[in-house]
Amino acid sequence: MRELTFGLAVACGFLAIALTARYLEAAGLVDAEGSRRATQVVIGLALAVYGNFMPKRATASAVAVCRTRWSQSALRVGGWAMALAGLLHAAFWAFAPIAWADLAATTVVATATLVTMVYAFWMFASRRRTPEADPMS
Repeated sequence: MRELTFGLAVACGFLAIALTARYLEAAGLVDAEGSRRATQVVIGLALAVYGNFMPKRATASAVAVCRTRWSQSALRVGGWAMALAGLLHAAFWAFAPIAWADLAATTVVATATLVTMVYAFWMFASRRRTPEADPMS
C-alpha cells in the first residue's frame, strides 16, 4: 500500500509540474518550447532518480524468487543504464535543439531499456546453464 501511495504522489507531482508549465505558458511567461523543455527535463531527472534507487529496491518477494548475485547484478546494470539515460534525457532537453532533443532523448532511453533487458536475459540464461555455480541456490 505504501508503494501505491508513493506512486500516486509522484504521478500527482508530474501532473502538477505539467499543469504549472501550461499555466505559465498561457500567462505568457514562458513560450511553448520552454514549457515542453521544462517538463521533459523533470521527467529525465525523475528517471535518473528511479535508476539510482532501482538496485536498492529489491523487495522480500523479489529476493524469494531470485535471490542470487546475478539478479542483483542485473538490477545494478539496469540502475546504471536508467540513471545515465535519465541524465542524458534531461541534458538533451535542456541544451539541444528541440527537434534533435526529441529523437536523441527517446533513443537514449530506448537503448537503456534494451541494455537492461538484454543483460537480464543473458544473466537468466547463464544461470540456467550453470546452476551449481551459485552458492545461494
